[in-house]
Amino acid sequence: PYVLASEKDQMHPNVLDHEPHLALFVEDEDPLLFYRIIAHKAKQALCTGGSLYFETNETKAEEVCELLRGLGYVDVEKKSDINGKERMVKG
Repeated sequence: PYVLASEKDQMHPNVLDHEPHLALFVEDEDPLLFYRIIAHKAKQALCTGGSLYFETNETKAEEVCELLRGLGYVDVEKKSDINGKERMVKG
């Protein structure tokens, strides 16, 4: 989940009608909750040289990068989608 609960009213109806809300929305108070949990678990699961990729909220890509760097991930970088929005993070 990477869409802030406060952004729900900005979503297109076709997304709201066909995507599970649990898969889309995270509470505004802790928007990196799932990134943090997954990144911790991936530290245990990834082989040496393995990579972790996230789809992110365009407003949180830098914060996700900082989270990964803080956990010891290297080669952390943001990638833009076809619309030029920073929506992907790799570490």
